Amino acid sequence: MRELNYLVKIEGNESLLEKFIEAIDNNTVKIDKAYPNPYVLDSGEKFLLSPIIEYFFQTRPFSKEFYISFVEKLRKLTGFDSYRYSLGLQAEELVFNSFERVKKGKYKIFIPKTKEELPKPILTEEQKELLRFICYIAVSHIKYGPSYATVTANEYFDVVTELGSDEVEQLKKNGTGKLPKELIEYKDKDFTGKANDVFATINIKLITETEESYKKALNFVNSLLKSDFPKSFEISFSSKNKELLPIKGLPKCGQNYLFAGAVKYPNLHNDILEYINLAKKKYEWYNNLEDENCAMPSTFAVFALGLQDEKYFDTLIDYYKTVDDEHQSVHAKFTSVFLEKFGVTEKSIKVYINAVLSMQEHPHNKAFVSYFANEKSLKLLLDSKENFISYYFTEEDLKEYSDSGTNVQEMADYCWESVMYTTFGQSKDFAKISKELKDSEKEIFEKLLQR
Repeated sequence: MRELNYLVKIEGNESLLEKFIEAIDNNTVKIDKAYPNPYVLDSGEKFLLSPIIEYFFQTRPFSKEFYISFVEKLRKLTGFDSYRYSLGLQAEELVFNSFERVKKGKYKIFIPKTKEELPKPILTEEQKELLRFICYIAVSHIKYGPSYATVTANEYFDVVTELGSDEVEQLKKNGTGKLPKELIEYKDKDFTGKANDVFATINIKLITETEESYKKALNFVNSLLKSDFPKSFEISFSSKNKELLPIKGLPKCGQNYLFAGAVKYPNLHNDILEYINLAKKKYEWYNNLEDENCAMPSTFAVFALGLQDEKYFDTLIDYYKTVDDEHQSVHAKFTSVFLEKFGVTEKSIKVYINAVLSMQEHPHNKAFVSYFANEKSLKLLLDSKENFISYYFTEEDLKEYSDSGTNVQEMADYCWESVMYTTFGQSKDFAKISKELKDSEKEIFEKLLQR
């Protein structure tokens, strides 16, 4: 059995755990860089975080403010994900021990349903504070956890409501109350904006359809994203004239309406670009889109600017390199519209190939063949094939391949097969395409097929 170089056992290490809690309070504790990143005292002792949390809950009488202060220090040290699971276990134990109605299942606490409606229970002040603490944990899941952590957050909210607290209802109305009112509410003759930092909603209403009203809306959203607002969120949009981006199959949603309208005003393009830089975060999502339509925040703004001018090609490429290629595919709907707008040029082909590489398998579109079945486009494809590693692999990619022992050229060849499939379809169709090419074009096409 492998000997650990850090401690995990509480029994017999109580005095040392007290030193760890003191070091956390005084901001003197350090973090070991090696997985699983135990906490380290100045004197050299190492302890895994989960037993530190468990010991804290076992030995400190419950106080919402005191517990939150401790947990916030952990968040600043190692981030919410480092303790999310352990904190949940200890919090659920608190609830189980404080409420008779709560039962323990195999994996989590739950409240059995009763056939008859019971009167709303009268909560003690300590129980109210405990349920507010559970709401704090739920909000932390939404603000700092991965997008799927909202499922856990909603489970906590359901427990709090079932136990007779109106805290969730208050959060729905007012949010956490931590953001200034002028940041989450705005109203004038042109525009109304309201946001909720618990449920990550941004409501936009344009009273007038003008450049000024769109600018106010963008400023409202950008100011929120500069604050401690959840990184996965949704935008609802209301106006008299709702326009959509000219991309077939793209979902109708607030983000689509907002940026389809705003992009018409060139003076607002910098504000849209600012939004993209604030919103674009891998593994975060627009909460009002699901399944095949799920999209990383910034998606619709990127599409809006990407159809305006070549100067936004780098914005498109950066987006493609950031997007979660395993779980998002909605951006495939943009590719044919992009080619229709810009054709195949020395600059646009790099956008196109980055689009192909930005998902597990970019679908083939018959229309793509017409854009590439000519000598100029085929030469550009061949140039990309011959310089694939330098054009399309980043330094981070190369380091990752080196660390994992992956052959870089083999990976480039594999990626090129994806480019050929997306562009020309199944390999069984290549002979038919080749027959329809001129001799000079056919020669280049054959080189594209060579390994």
